[in-house]
Amino acid sequence: MAASMLRLACARRAGWPGPRGGARWLTHMSADEIRRRYVDYFVRQGHTRLDSGPIVPESDRSLLFTNAGMVPFKRYFADPAAAPHKRATTVQKCIRAGGKHNDLDQVGFTPRHHTFFEMLGNFSFGAYDKRAAIRMAWQFVREELRLPEQMLRVTVLESDDEAHGIWTREIGLDPRRVVRRGPADNFWSMGAGEGPCGPCTEIFWDSQDARYSEDDDERWLEFWNLVFMQFHRGADGRLHPLATPCIDTGMGLERVASIMQGKANNFDTDELRAIVDGVRALEPASGVRGAEGEKGDERAVVYRRIVADHLRASAFLVAEGVRPSNTGRGYVLRRVIRRAARAGRMLGISGPVLPALYPSLEAAMGGAYPELAERRGPVVEVLRAEERIFAKALDRGLAQLAGIFSSAGAGTSTGTISGADAFALYDTHGFPVDLTQVIARDHGWDVDVEGFHRVQDECRQRNRASWRGDAQAAGTPADEIQAAADAWREAGVRSRFCGYSIDPEASESAVASRVVAFRALASGDALVVVDPCPFYALGGGQEPDTGTVTVAGGGSDTPRTFAVKQAVMVPGGQATILHLGSAAEEGHALGVGQPVAAAVDMARRRGNAVHHTATHLLHAALRRVVGSAVSQAGSLVHPDGLRFDISSGALSDAQLREVERVVNEAALSNAGVAVAEMPLAAAQAAGAMALFTEKYSADCVRVVEVAGVSAELCSGTHLRSARAVFPFQIVSEGSIGAGTRRIEAVAGIAGARWLQQQTACARDAARVLGAAAPSGLRATAQRVIDKNKALASDADGWLRVAAVNVQALATHATALGHTRIPAVIHILPPDEHLAVGGGDARLVAERARHLGNVEPRSAHVVVCGQAIALSVDPGAFPGVAAGGLLREVLARLPGRGGGQGALAQGRLASAVTDIAQLASL
Repeated sequence: MAASMLRLACARRAGWPGPRGGARWLTHMSADEIRRRYVDYFVRQGHTRLDSGPIVPESDRSLLFTNAGMVPFKRYFADPAAAPHKRATTVQKCIRAGGKHNDLDQVGFTPRHHTFFEMLGNFSFGAYDKRAAIRMAWQFVREELRLPEQMLRVTVLESDDEAHGIWTREIGLDPRRVVRRGPADNFWSMGAGEGPCGPCTEIFWDSQDARYSEDDDERWLEFWNLVFMQFHRGADGRLHPLATPCIDTGMGLERVASIMQGKANNFDTDELRAIVDGVRALEPASGVRGAEGEKGDERAVVYRRIVADHLRASAFLVAEGVRPSNTGRGYVLRRVIRRAARAGRMLGISGPVLPALYPSLEAAMGGAYPELAERRGPVVEVLRAEERIFAKALDRGLAQLAGIFSSAGAGTSTGTISGADAFALYDTHGFPVDLTQVIARDHGWDVDVEGFHRVQDECRQRNRASWRGDAQAAGTPADEIQAAADAWREAGVRSRFCGYSIDPEASESAVASRVVAFRALASGDALVVVDPCPFYALGGGQEPDTGTVTVAGGGSDTPRTFAVKQAVMVPGGQATILHLGSAAEEGHALGVGQPVAAAVDMARRRGNAVHHTATHLLHAALRRVVGSAVSQAGSLVHPDGLRFDISSGALSDAQLREVERVVNEAALSNAGVAVAEMPLAAAQAAGAMALFTEKYSADCVRVVEVAGVSAELCSGTHLRSARAVFPFQIVSEGSIGAGTRRIEAVAGIAGARWLQQQTACARDAARVLGAAAPSGLRATAQRVIDKNKALASDADGWLRVAAVNVQALATHATALGHTRIPAVIHILPPDEHLAVGGGDARLVAERARHLGNVEPRSAHVVVCGQAIALSVDPGAFPGVAAGGLLREVLARLPGRGGGQGALAQGRLASAVTDIAQLASL
């Protein structure tokens, strides 16, 4: 309240008389109220309220994450006529971590940097101009937020007299509060290249920071940017007026909340404060690890903010299907989680910190974002798994860093971690280099980041060289193919791919071609380029075509046919190299200019096409059944099946069966498969899905659409209709890493073959188990299981009887362990029938347990063949555990085993038949 009164007094001194007519001074407006007021206001101004777009852009490969409110609307700024809503307002979830827009390193150390933040925005696609945009913004600031004019100022582009006039003459703002700035500050564009762009005006709040004068920029907090899309920048850099100007505005929620709540730091606003308080509640009373006094308190504040911020970013990313990995978005997520885990460790919090803190996030933001509750289970599972993985390496990595710091010698408080050491931490312990920087900063050290990247590149080059060497050793001429590809690319060798025109249902595919490049290999094989070329090269997750190249015979010569072992694309896609078997042997005159017939193996092509189309149907079905958060994490298409990796939690049997049903229904509907080529922007505007890991040409992409089901950017070969996908069957589904699942499936002929195999197996099982038909297998199998359980129970009973009554071949009294407690060794007669199924192990365990009960004043070692068990009464021998004693025994008798408390078991390397074999005990 004191801070609020001080701000009120400062505003009054600046000329603002304070609240009039009993109007409420909204200093303490909550973040949720700001969201609501903003959206409601612009809805009243004729805007359509839209939900936040995904923070993982669906069809924009230029961005890792949505980093501004306008990102979901980029296509409409380029083509306003295509916008379904001419006025729109959103509260957009944004991420700035990784790529060109990266605030990760500053989080926690500054008052306003975040990896996750929210952007309030209103947008016009030809519905209104800058005059209306400025008027609405000013009305919201003054009437909805009730911010005093004397605490505000604005900036405009120095040449934008129109905007300056609107602010001064129409709005009536004091000209001294309208500051002209250059293009670096007040001209916005999507990037350095061509596209929509225009001047902007920004609204600032006087922070009243006493460290700065009123004319100092550091005193003013920018919280709203209004961009006027008036121009199109051409490829030559010239600006051309747009026929339909657009409006794009963005207001940072966290910044507005800090203003309305009188806070100098975003982390002190209500929603973030609730999460920070949740961190404090998890901390032990001892406080920040290794810190003392005021410095420790300052470090604790930083660590709490890092954890709070990173929980928001990681939770929303995981909720949208991103999973930790070593590439792309997954690597950014991994870095964020691991930075938070280390910060939690430094606060003394034991165990995974993010899952424990998740309820605080849900309580603070779950009202605005119900997906936090809806997807709580899989999100918490991924966060916990990643933290546990990292925890195992964290201690070792910290110990290695401690050694680096101490190696500088006593009295040295600063230094630099070498690039080699930073890479060793990354490569061995999974420390992202920015995490090493954070730890180094805590110790007053720097990191040689350039050196890190240099060592990393060298390692990659060695790995590539090793891969090429391995491939060559395995008989694949990788180096020769690479050399040919490089030479032919430089020489401009080209071939036209004509494989898309081949109907995968056709029985023949011979294409009249001509050899345009030829190179003999040392093995007698050859590399050739033919034009036109029907062979699909390896790429896009699809295995390559194989087939034949035939040279027509001349005169009495017979035609010569060479097998195509593999097809490889020249970098840049200008030609396909074919690896032909035995094509360079003597007498096979195959050379440049030679006419040939190139024929694709159509059975293989058909299998690839079936499973590639099935992959698209599977992807669409998963998004429909599991949710749009499912994202593709990898795929492989081959003639006999498909593999599809997704970022998701485990799928239930019911979900898998439903996915199968959806795919099979689409196949049986005989949905047409259409292929169209168009500019990337047009494909994105049409809603075609794209993978961030793929690189697409802006000029022309290939869109594969299964009518009414899916549309994806894809370069693979496909069916003409989906009918041949039936029957589709999921063969397996399981985890291949934290948050990543792998589905393997078969379709078409391969699917029918798999069903035949399963039916045959079911019939065989029914016959073996005595079921009348496979339909009775479940009931019959259950009866067999129940019977076996009863038999096993009877066997256990008899085993307990045998354990009590069995007579030892020999016994020997001794003393065991470093405490030399009294013990008796018992050798039981071996029984080959007992050894089957581990019966001997159960016998010695029961005998040792029985002897321990009747003779508790001694430890008992029971051996039968290779099985060994040891019992000891903890009451008779305090502090002595059976597991420890057995380990001492196995130190003299080779074998393995373990246990705790009163009983331990193991297995010896060789059988014991004579007490003399145990004399050393």
